[in-house]
Amino acid sequence: MEPREQDYIYIMVSKTNTLLGIVIQRLLGVSYNHCSIALDDSLEEVYSMGRKELWNMFAAGFVVEGRNHGFFAAHHRSDIVLLRLAVSRAEKETLRQVIAEYEQAGCKYNLLGLIYCYRGIPAERENRMFCSQFVAEALQRAEIHVLDKPSSLVRPHDFLSVSSAEFVYTGAIGQYQPV
Repeated sequence: MEPREQDYIYIMVSKTNTLLGIVIQRLLGVSYNHCSIALDDSLEEVYSMGRKELWNMFAAGFVVEGRNHGFFAAHHRSDIVLLRLAVSRAEKETLRQVIAEYEQAGCKYNLLGLIYCYRGIPAERENRMFCSQFVAEALQRAEIHVLDKPSSLVRPHDFLSVSSAEFVYTGAIGQYQPV
C-alpha cells in the first residue's frame, strides 16, 4: 500500500465584533462566533457563509474573503484561531470541488438555522447554511471526519476541540503572517 500523500487545509475560527457576533458570543458564552475554511495558509481565499455586503448583515450567503479583502480587511483587529488539519491530496481536491459546488449553488445564509442550533434541534434547509454548518458539511461531504454531530448543530467553537487539528496562530487577523 502506497503512503498517503499529505497536504493541509485550514479552519479559521474568529471573534467578530458585529451585532450578530456579539449576540452569539453572549448567548452561548463563547469567545468565537464565526468560522471559515481555507485551502492554504495564506488566508487570501477563505470560504464561509457570511455578509455579502460589509454593513448589511441581512445580505448574506456564500462568500470568498481573505485577510486583506472583504470583511476581514475592514475588521483587521478581529481575533482568530487558525487550525491546520492534515488531509490527503485527494481529500483536499474533493473539498475544493465541494466548495466550488456551494459557490455555484448560490447558497444563502441560514439565520433560522442559528436558532434551531442554539436550541439543539437539527434542521437542514436546502441551499441555506450558517458558517459553522457550512464548514462542517463541506468537510463531511469531502469525507474528512472531524466532528461527530450533525452539521446543523455544529458551532464555531466546536472546531477548537478537534483532536487532529494543530493550532497554527492565535491573534488579530491583521497581524497574521503565513507559516
